[in-house]
Amino acid sequence: MEQHTEQKKRPVFLTVLAILSFITIGLGLLGALFGFLAGPLTADQMEQILAQSAEQVEQFNSSGLGSFAETYEQIIRLQQYINNNFYLHNLVSLAGLVLGLIGVIFMLKGNRSGFHLYIMYNLVNLLLVYVSVPVDEVPSFMMVVNLVFSALFIFLYSRNLHWMKA
Repeated sequence: MEQHTEQKKRPVFLTVLAILSFITIGLGLLGALFGFLAGPLTADQMEQILAQSAEQVEQFNSSGLGSFAETYEQIIRLQQYINNNFYLHNLVSLAGLVLGLIGVIFMLKGNRSGFHLYIMYNLVNLLLVYVSVPVDEVPSFMMVVNLVFSALFIFLYSRNLHWMKA
């Protein structure tokens, strides 16, 4: 009887992963909601950012950090594209975050379909930038970092699949 009760207990590791996911997803949801409230940057605000960015790029170049300058310029262009497609980008982001939240809740309840929802959330999160930005404008380091963290969390959650029911 004791063995049967222990198997039904949620793994502590799953709870830890879920807490980390709730923090990440929660911050993302707050960011998306506040983003919707604030709206896209105005032309004046974007000009101000571009002026400040030009100064930063000049500092990188004068310090001999040309590769940082190129990456920084690429990130600024990325922000411009996202701002131009603000509502679509934030809507897809919000939908992905909700998918991830539901997935984590399902996994905590022992439902294996939550794992599949979580994988879809990670795919949406990885591909989100391509909704607004041309492929050649996306910094590869950004995609690699996102891919590594997504793969790591998917792998870690998969270690708990034995506890979840189909």
